[in-house]
Order: sequence, then structure tokens, then C-alpha cells
Amino acid sequence: FKRVLLSESACERESSEEDYYAKEVQRIDMLPPRTDSNTVQPATPSPYYRVVQFDVGGVDLINSTLVKAEFRIFRAPNPQARASEQRVELFQLLRPEEDSTSTQRYIDSRTVQPRAKGTWISVDVTETIKDWVSDPENNLGLKLGVHCPCCTFVPSTNNIVPNKSEELEALFAGVDDERLRQLRKPGQIKGQADFSTKTPHLILTLLPSDRVDNLAKKSRKKRAAATDTTTCSRGSDQGCCLRSLYIDFRRDLNWKWIHEPKGYKANFCAGNCPYLWSVNNHYNMILPLYNKLNPEASASPCCVPQDLEPLTIMYFVGRTPRVEQLSNMVVKSCKCR
Repeated sequence: FKRVLLSESACERESSEEDYYAKEVQRIDMLPPRTDSNTVQPATPSPYYRVVQFDVGGVDLINSTLVKAEFRIFRAPNPQARASEQRVELFQLLRPEEDSTSTQRYIDSRTVQPRAKGTWISVDVTETIKDWVSDPENNLGLKLGVHCPCCTFVPSTNNIVPNKSEELEALFAGVDDERLRQLRKPGQIKGQADFSTKTPHLILTLLPSDRVDNLAKKSRKKRAAATDTTTCSRGSDQGCCLRSLYIDFRRDLNWKWIHEPKGYKANFCAGNCPYLWSVNNHYNMILPLYNKLNPEASASPCCVPQDLEPLTIMYFVGRTPRVEQLSNMVVKSCKCR
């Protein structure tokens, strides 16, 4: 029963890995700010919010499945900010409906420090992009604003007072470029405060439909071959076998440069290699016997990886996403040698 569960777990993991390798990554940069009367983008930036717009007309969801959509925007430092911390909320702008007064849909929020060193902010916007692609008229853009409670309790007076709108002091590359140019110190080299390459953008992960059948065929072959690999749990007393090991790039290795995946099943080999481990490999029969008769002459057989597979990763060089395959990253089977 345990072996069945382990086999099912391995199949699920392999299916997930195959899905990841088959995906395509597409980047869409922000549209330049518009000043026509048909857009919600104001002629001059509002002190309370920012609007970012994208053209997703080229996204094909008929022949592909949108797996994930990520909105990325670079928060630049604002040394003149009064607030040390702000909660920035992201909204999808909505068309006004007769039976609804809502003009925006909350997506997510991030707590930022406006004066701190610049950093990228990333938010999942998968459902929003699906909505825009299915109905382009719904694409009014994304809105960044400051979280502002309706009122504040003042302990000294025991009163509740209404809040005034708080200005968005966090500055964003590609949106607040004029303000960022004004903040540049006299004599400062342009490149030291140049955020022109950090344009707000979407990262779309798509799975083409024509690859789904291929994935299913590969998964069936992998399941058929799974019985050839000995898999055991960490607490098992079995001999040489494959043991599960998940590595989180950020938590375990402090690698922040890999954008996707967040981690992966590296696995490792462990266990004893006893005498007559495999009758098919006479070398493994001779070594233990030789080691027994000559204890100081040589080492005993070791449990080592036999089959390894590559890992596909996505990372950024500047603002450009790169996809690369790292060889021999995943242990698939083990052997005594």
C-alpha cells in the first residue's frame, strides 16, 4: 500500500514537472500613458493613485491555456516621502453598470517602504487577464492606490475621526518618471538613477493546446517505467533507493535570481549496498568480498545517482525574461557502484 502511494506521488510530481517544461512565457509591457477623453488615465498623475494599462489583444486563449499571469512593477525610492510605510492596493478597473456602483475590483495588496531601496513588486492577476481577453471592453487597466480606512480611533480623546485621503508616496518606474527625474540629485550620473529599463509589465505563462496530448503520452510512458525505479521513504531500512528531497531556492539556498520555479524535487540516493545487491552486476558482488578480505585496501560500494534529468528555469537579465535548462539537476533513479 505504501509503495502504491509513493508511485502515485511520483506520477503527480512528474506530471507537474512535464507541465512546467511545456509552458511558454510571454511578456507584455505597459502601454504609454494616454491623454484622450475615453480613458480613465488622468492627464496629470493623481496624488492618490496610479493607473497602468496593457494591450492583451495578442494573447491567444483559443489555442493556449493561461496558467498564470503576473503583474510586475518596480517601486523606486522616494527620499522625500513622509510616510515610512504604506499599504498599496491593486484594483482591476470596472465598467460602470446600472445596477452597481462599484467601479473597481480588489486584487491584492503589498506593504511597501517608499524611502527604501527600489524593488520589484509582483502580483498574481490571472483572473483579470482572462477577463480582459474574453471581453476586451473590460480592459480599463489596473489601479494602484493607498489603503485608507474610513476612520481612525484616537485614544487620547476617545474619539473616532474620519480619515482624509492619503497620498500615494511610493513612486513607480515607468509611471512616475517625471517625478523621479526631478528627484535626481545635482551632479548625479544618469545611469545611477535611471529606471527607464524597469517598465511595468505582465508575465504570462501559457500552455499550448497542441502540447497537452504529448504530455499525456509522456506521462503514460513515465508511469509504465516507474516500476523499474526503487523508491523508499526517509525512515526506511531498505537498501540503495531514491529518496524524496524538495529544495526551495529562496529558503534553502538563498537564490533570489531564479523567478520560476520556486523550488523543485531534487531527490537523493541513500541506503546500504550489501553483498549480492544485484545478481545482474557481478562487479557489485566482487567489491564487497574484496573489501571484506582487504578492509584497508578499498571502499565499499556506494549508493549513487544513476539517471539524472535537467531542470528548466526562468530568470531575468535586466528586464528581459530568460529560459534556460540546467543539466543533471533531478535524480530519477539510484544504483550501487
